[in-house]
Amino acid sequence: MNRTRISQVIALPAMALVFGGVTAVTPVAFAGAARPAAGQVRTAGEVGAAGEVGAAGQGRTAGQVRTAERTLLRAAVNGDTHTAGALLASDFQQIDVTGTPETRADYLANIGGGVDFVTLKPVKPISVRVHGDTAIARVKLRFKVVAHGTTVQHQGWTTDVFQRRNGHWKLVWSQSTAIPHHLDLFIRSLQP
Repeated sequence: MNRTRISQVIALPAMALVFGGVTAVTPVAFAGAARPAAGQVRTAGEVGAAGEVGAAGQGRTAGQVRTAERTLLRAAVNGDTHTAGALLASDFQQIDVTGTPETRADYLANIGGGVDFVTLKPVKPISVRVHGDTAIARVKLRFKVVAHGTTVQHQGWTTDVFQRRNGHWKLVWSQSTAIPHHLDLFIRSLQP
C-alpha cells in the first residue's frame, strides 16, 4: 500500500471527526448575535437552562457554534458540498490524524464523493468556549466511513476553531485525533 493510499485510509477518520457532533440539516446565519464582553470566556457547562449566559449571550453564541457543527456533520453524511462550503472559511485548514494539512477544496472534494460518510454521531455533548469573535468546539465522535471499498469505524476527538466573519460563524481550523482500537498496534506504527 503506497503512502497516498495509506494517507487516504488513515485520513478518513479525520474527515469524519472534523465536524463532530453535527446533526442539523440546513446552515444557519449568525448575524446579529450578541458579542461577549472583552476577556469573557464561557464553556458549555456554564450555559443556563434557557441557553443564555449573562448579558453577553454566551450561551446563545455557543448554541450557534453547536448548530454549525451539527450542520457540517449532516452535510458530510449527505455529501452536501454547498452547505458545508457555506460554513467553511475560504482559508479553512484541517490537520488530519496523519498530521497532513488539508485545504477547503480537499475537504469539499472528499464529502462530494471521495468518501461515503455513512454515520457520524457524537458520543459526548459538543463543548464550546467562546472568546470574542472566536469560538472553539470540541467533541468526541463515533463514525463509519467507506472509501475505495474500505470501511473504517472508530471513535475520536475533533477540535474546531470558528471565527465570526461579517456576522457569520466560519470554521477556520480543525484538528482530529482518532482513538485507536488497539493501542499496542498504534504505538508500533509510530516506531521507526
